[in-house]
Amino acid sequence: MTSNDNMTTTNTSVDIKCVIVQQTFTGKRELKVTTAPKPPPPGDGEVLIAVKACGINFNDVLVRYGLLEESPRPPFIPGFECSGEILDIGTNVTHLDRGDRVLVLTRFSAWAEQIVVKKDFVFKIPKEMTFREAAVLPIAYLTAYILLFEIGNIKPGQTLLFHSAGGGVGVALTQLSKLVPNLTIMATASPHKFDVLRAHIHYLFEHDIDYTEDIKKITPEGIDLVLDCMAGDDCERGLDLLKFNGKYVMYGTSSLLSWDVKNLFGITKGMTNWWQNDKISCLRLFQDSKSIHGFNLIQLLQYGSNDTRRYLSDIMHKVFLLYKEGKIKPVVDSVFTFEDVNSALGKLVERKNIGKVVIEPFVNAKAEKVKKVKAGGASGHQDSSSTSGPDDDDEKDPEEVRQSSSSNQ
Repeated sequence: MTSNDNMTTTNTSVDIKCVIVQQTFTGKRELKVTTAPKPPPPGDGEVLIAVKACGINFNDVLVRYGLLEESPRPPFIPGFECSGEILDIGTNVTHLDRGDRVLVLTRFSAWAEQIVVKKDFVFKIPKEMTFREAAVLPIAYLTAYILLFEIGNIKPGQTLLFHSAGGGVGVALTQLSKLVPNLTIMATASPHKFDVLRAHIHYLFEHDIDYTEDIKKITPEGIDLVLDCMAGDDCERGLDLLKFNGKYVMYGTSSLLSWDVKNLFGITKGMTNWWQNDKISCLRLFQDSKSIHGFNLIQLLQYGSNDTRRYLSDIMHKVFLLYKEGKIKPVVDSVFTFEDVNSALGKLVERKNIGKVVIEPFVNAKAEKVKKVKAGGASGHQDSSSTSGPDDDDEKDPEEVRQSSSSNQ
């Protein structure tokens, strides 16, 4: 939907199901499943889409707790990515048609049964790609591709360090990094994810334990590229680990929720540590010949120019090509209905997911199969060049067993 106004809890024949962020009388934010009026016909340069699946990102968690800057005022429909089928197109839309299977990037409004969006970030998906794969592809793989190849300019023989290896972007980074010959891959993750990840990453470290000394023993000269989605203490550690002429890129702030989000003191403590990143010295960067960058895909979607839109579109088509060639494969950790959205976000807050979590307006009896991530491999330095990274097998996910009376897909 292009507007978040006039949302109601009354069902009519023209209502659509959606998830909204609402604010209680006490000021607390909540996610609620409700209905909203069916979107109007698409206007100039717009597309009407029947949503089949929506991806969940850590920014959605920040939105839920009011920690993402420039969020709309509640009530509003959240969500940044989804997939579905085109129901109708407006004028001056030439590259899309009714019935096309597409994925969508949008700044909020994705978590609804139908949405109207601008044509700029609506992409036809490969015929081999499922709706669930498409729903979790754009943010994770656009981000990972730009971090590695556009900003990071990673080269063969270099060393890479990134965090949250089991998350959506982490899995994408793992898979895309296999395209670079002789690249040493280091990452942090929660220890319960090690069995799955260690077959694909050369060196794994527990994030909550200071990993700097261990890394310095492995590579005394330092790291070429550090990709940081955590901020907080990891910013200082990342800069310390960089080698001469190395690059540090911040692309997230998930350490904001490293403390109990239900505890005001915990959030305040987390934000205090995060704000310490403002103390980085430009003189120190000059003296050490290091560089620091920031990347925020969601902001680009909001404020990017026509050149930015073309740039992102070009990279998306490169990602599609890699998918068709079998070099990448989006990993769906689990699938929930809109009614279970709080449980879905809880997986990210508790860092239990490997890959992306999906929510869908309805559960269809013939819905696409959810697959588990493979585990395997021994600890230590592994030769993982023969695999694209954590991927799927044929075991059904327990979340798929959910029953629903709806089949509106």
